[in-house]
Amino acid sequence: MSGGGRPPHLVLLRSPEGFAPAQVAAVLARRSKGHALDHLASARRAWGLVAESLPAAEAEELASGLTAAGQAALAAPSTLLESPPPPVLVKKAELSGDGFDVVSGRANALPERLSWSRLSVLCAGRLEVRSSTTVTETVSADLGEQAVRLGLSMATGLPLLKGKKEVKRTVETRDHVLTLDLLFLEPSRRLRVDARAFDYSLLGGKMGYGAEANFLALVSELAGRAPRALRGKGTRALLARRPAGEALYESLADLESEERWLLTLAALRAAL
Repeated sequence: MSGGGRPPHLVLLRSPEGFAPAQVAAVLARRSKGHALDHLASARRAWGLVAESLPAAEAEELASGLTAAGQAALAAPSTLLESPPPPVLVKKAELSGDGFDVVSGRANALPERLSWSRLSVLCAGRLEVRSSTTVTETVSADLGEQAVRLGLSMATGLPLLKGKKEVKRTVETRDHVLTLDLLFLEPSRRLRVDARAFDYSLLGGKMGYGAEANFLALVSELAGRAPRALRGKGTRALLARRPAGEALYESLADLESEERWLLTLAALRAAL
């Protein structure tokens, strides 16, 4: 318990659209009497969850400072922090008037209907995926190796070996994959759509050619059916057809950090 018998508090930004890491870093720097650049990376990684556990009075002071700096914030007991459940990969679904119907997916995806009114957060974006493979190449031996082989051949009378050798090297490739998480409250669910492994027939006449075009159509359809759901940075960028880089997340962990913030914000809004 913090001073006065009050529990630890979190500090949360109120507006996903207004999140400005530089302004958050400037406020944190003033509190620590440091430099804003020292706080910029951590502010960016934390998204709008500026602090998870501070004494109540300190949290309220920080929230007030953020609000004064143009980053509207609130302080609330840390016990209200939401953590998204493990994702359930959905391969096929249907859109009904009442909700999102899961038809099939991985082993942990049971058929069920989830109400549009409970769809609290839509987080879509591009994730960078790295993979590496080992390749074997045959290359010519350098002059030094060839000279050694020639010397051994002359000394032993054995035939001169070919001036070739096999070299193994690791090749790293990078690709961007489109991912969509649908986060529901009561019941708590996180449904995940991988653009490359989803059946888009639920779009009906809106279904087009190519996974990316259909993925964008799906995000737009879901946003229209659940207009009150909070939208992540990537979702907003995709819906506005902004440059691809604006919908990019550094990693899956980066996406999930934003989801913790938005899901907590959605739960607090629902409780008011």
